[in-house]
Amino acid sequence: MAKTGPENVNWLIELYHEMPFRPFIYSMKSPAEPGCLTPHSRRGRETAPYLSYIIDNYDSLPDYSIFIHSKDEQWHNDILGTKSADTIKALRFEHINATGFVNLRCALNPGCPLGVNPLDPTKEDIRRKDTRAFFAEIYMELLDVTRDQVPRHIGNVCCAQFAVTRARILRRPKSDYERMLRWVENSHEVDFGIGWVFEKLWDTIFGMDAINCPNYEQCRCDLYGWCGPLASGETLRPKITTESE
Repeated sequence: MAKTGPENVNWLIELYHEMPFRPFIYSMKSPAEPGCLTPHSRRGRETAPYLSYIIDNYDSLPDYSIFIHSKDEQWHNDILGTKSADTIKALRFEHINATGFVNLRCALNPGCPLGVNPLDPTKEDIRRKDTRAFFAEIYMELLDVTRDQVPRHIGNVCCAQFAVTRARILRRPKSDYERMLRWVENSHEVDFGIGWVFEKLWDTIFGMDAINCPNYEQCRCDLYGWCGPLASGETLRPKITTESE
């Protein structure tokens, strides 16, 4: 959890007594609040806490890690209402295991079908020196790739709440996450811009396609077990594939 302000996180502590998980609450305040962990950087909103968690626990990660914001109620939660506790309790870990990475949100707007075109910034982006104008260079630095490996289009579900398996995190060496954190600390982008960049890249960082826009109804069936009936009368079945690590 990234605790970026004065939010009350008692809801997570209460949930901890119901479910077999361990909370890692990173506070962006300096010094960190009692009972909270200190991130390696305080830039980029939730970005530094998320990367700090991976770096701090790289050699002892649990089977699954859930990355969330600290407010119990927020618009990012779109299937079972706005409460994060309800969202977490309903997660189907069979699906997380099958895919390796899932966004906790299924609604495609904003972010899909296209969120950014790294190789084709608009003239207005360039004129305003918007982050989109430099996205290809940022992508190359964060992921340590050449320009010909930068995708022309990126589209994925908003926002920075997701679950990922240990095996998928470990596909990258710890040094990759340390490099990303250095960029966060040294970037000229403001906190909002840093967070926005990573919102567009978490899917890619954890091995998903550059365009990762699932069918809304199938997503809520796979991830939360809400399979219908749909308006058409059809009832879906969870689609389980085997994650090949």
